[in-house]
Amino acid sequence: MAEIPVEKKSSMAWLWWLLLLLGIAALLWWLLAAADNDADVATVDPAMDETAITEPLDPAATAATAGMATYAIGDNVDLDGVRVIEATGDMAFTIDVDGEPMLVLFDQQRTANTATEGRFDINAGSIVDIEGTVRSASDALPTGVTADIPAGTEKYIYATELMTAAAQE
Repeated sequence: MAEIPVEKKSSMAWLWWLLLLLGIAALLWWLLAAADNDADVATVDPAMDETAITEPLDPAATAATAGMATYAIGDNVDLDGVRVIEATGDMAFTIDVDGEPMLVLFDQQRTANTATEGRFDINAGSIVDIEGTVRSASDALPTGVTADIPAGTEKYIYATELMTAAAQE
């Protein structure tokens, strides 16, 4: 009998189907990943957060200045134990209220030939108690007050009652 050579064709069609499926899967993955609009959320380590409060707040220390930024013109203020930043004149000084300087004006009669020019001797670093009213810097100064209001000042405290730490002792 004669031998007839028969060549078997290898079937490589499955490889093309596999590549097509992989291509479709990659396309779907790319489309779904592009549609993800959620922002990545980073967790913050409190030990590395520079804005974290590490000490408990002292209510007595913050009570004197709490809410000053929200005081409106015409509001009454009662601040105790406030440190003077700078004496800006004979009847004016600035205090630190919520991290911002706040001008304080007061009325006093000048006393001639004395070390203090009036009833109050207020210098930078003095501790004062203030009762008064928040006033607009654009209005006229109260009667008896002679002070220069710095440019850019929107409001100030007009002290009707003023006591220094030296006067309290």
